[in-house]
Amino acid sequence: MLQITIEMLSTDLVAELRAEVTRWWELTCMHRREQEAASSSASQPSQLSSSSSASVITPILGAMLVEGPMRMITLGQELSVDVDEKTLAEMQFKDSQVAALAE
Repeated sequence: MLQITIEMLSTDLVAELRAEVTRWWELTCMHRREQEAASSSASQPSQLSSSSSASVITPILGAMLVEGPMRMITLGQELSVDVDEKTLAEMQFKDSQVAALAE
């Protein structure tokens, strides 16, 4: 299980939290793909196919479209895009509150 702490203000919007979490997830996935590509190319450098290198270069937005939208859940409720324009204070977020992610 991966964990990250994101520092935000109570006046920030849920959409901003979603953007921060999405950016972190994309960078994590991209780093993981780069590690997999590096380990596979180190073990078989002469057999690196164009399809495996294309998966490393996949644009972030394209990867999100393939994987589907990310769901954020906190206090037993999903934070749908309907609440993106509300502030974290309106959604009753507290300091060090945990939000779970699901695809």
